[in-house]
Amino acid sequence: MEKKGHFLRKIAGLMAVVMLLAMCAGCGQKPVQPEKPVEPDTTDTEQPTDIVLVQPDDAEVPVDFETAQKAWPDAYAYIKIPGASNMAIREGNFLVQRPGDDDYYLYRDLDGKDNKAGTMYTQASFNKPDMSDPVTLIYGHNMKTGRMFAPIVKYRDQSFYDAHPYMYLYTPNQLYKVNLFAGMVTPHDSTVYSYSLSADYIKQCIASSTFKSSVGTPTGNILTLSTCAYDYDNARYVVMGEL
Repeated sequence: MEKKGHFLRKIAGLMAVVMLLAMCAGCGQKPVQPEKPVEPDTTDTEQPTDIVLVQPDDAEVPVDFETAQKAWPDAYAYIKIPGASNMAIREGNFLVQRPGDDDYYLYRDLDGKDNKAGTMYTQASFNKPDMSDPVTLIYGHNMKTGRMFAPIVKYRDQSFYDAHPYMYLYTPNQLYKVNLFAGMVTPHDSTVYSYSLSADYIKQCIASSTFKSSVGTPTGNILTLSTCAYDYDNARYVVMGEL
C-alpha cells in the first residue's frame, strides 16, 4: 500500500508540474481570436460614369459642361494639373458650389451622396462661379488614399513645382492657365483665407513658399487651393496661382 501511495503521489506531482507549465506558457498573452475578414471601404471609391466629359478635339474648353451639368447641376468648373502622375486631379476634377449651403460638398460626392472624400468646392457666400473675385478659394480633403487635394502637398518639393508650374481651370466659357507662384503651410484661420489680399501680404506668401517661382508678384485674380496639413493642429497647405 505504501508503494502504491508513493506512486500516486508522484503522478499527482507530475500533473501539477504540467499544469503549472501550461499556465506559465499563457501568461501575458490574450486568447487568439480568429481574424475577421476586412470589409473594403467603398466610401472613398470613385464611381464609374457613362458621361463623356472630356472632348480632346476642342482645345479651348475640352469639357462637356452641358452634359455634366445635367447630371451635376452644381458643377461649374473643371481643374487639372497636366502630366502630374499619381495626382487626383491629373485627369481633372469638377468644382462645385451649392448656393445656400457653403459646405454641402464637404462630405458629399458629385451625386450628393455621403462620401468622406467630399468634392472640390468653393463657397457661394464668398465666391462667384465666374472667377471674377480677387481671390477664389477651392477646398478639398487631404485623403490617405491620395485622392482629392492630398497630392498638392507635393508642391513642398521644388522639383515637383519645376515639373508642374501651372494648372488648367476650365469654365463653360473660358480656359485659364493658372501660373503657380506660392505654396505654404499656414494656420486654418490665417490671412490667406481672405478674399482680398494686399500686395505686401502676397509678397510674404512668396517669401515663405515651399518652392521658388519665377512668376513674380501677381497683379491679377488669384486661385488658392487649400487642404489639410499635419505639421501642427489645424494646419493647412495652400497652393496659390494667378488666373
